[in-house]
Amino acid sequence: MAEFKKYYRTLFSQFGYPLTKNTAVPLKAIKDAEQRLGIKVPQALRDYYLVAGREKRFNKSCNRLLAPRDWSVDKQRLLFMEENQSVLWWGVSIRNPDTQDPRISQGHNDDPITWYPEHPQCSVFLAVMLHYQAVNGGFRFCSSASIPDDLDYQFKKQGWTLYGTLNSLQAYSRQNQVVCLVPSEMFAFMGKWTVMAGAKTKRDLQAIEAELGFEFESV
Repeated sequence: MAEFKKYYRTLFSQFGYPLTKNTAVPLKAIKDAEQRLGIKVPQALRDYYLVAGREKRFNKSCNRLLAPRDWSVDKQRLLFMEENQSVLWWGVSIRNPDTQDPRISQGHNDDPITWYPEHPQCSVFLAVMLHYQAVNGGFRFCSSASIPDDLDYQFKKQGWTLYGTLNSLQAYSRQNQVVCLVPSEMFAFMGKWTVMAGAKTKRDLQAIEAELGFEFESV
């Protein structure tokens, strides 16, 4: 994807929180980190920081996006995100400095870190993670519910955009509204599938609940 910055700006605008100059990390901070670590940051990640690296509502609501000064490198992966309980890391491959949108790996906080494949594209990982952050406190209004087996609802036909899938989690959004469809292995106690919903306003969240037509619980 050539226009990463435009892609990220569109996402935040759809969430109802357009990016501004104040959400951008200065280029100098990235160059200083590159020099300190002796690396080149892939374009997909660099551009995210250049437009949204200082945004706090979604970047830190659950898992935490790290500032460039806190980046580190392990086994040709640049660690840029930390799980909310510091159990996991996410790292982008820096093996090939010419790759603009490289793969993301998930690292378990062992000694040494144990790495597993997470997603083949950094930009898509960031988009899906933003949706997950949105329904986990990024939005003020969030709720969740088990999806009935007989639900006949097609998100794409109702104006939702699918931004990607991460470990079977499906991330959808439309203006001021986000839903994540989560498989049972992540929330087995809540049924076969769970829908996690978030919205900018209470009315936006109520519209999702009314449209899906089943009972939600506030998060």
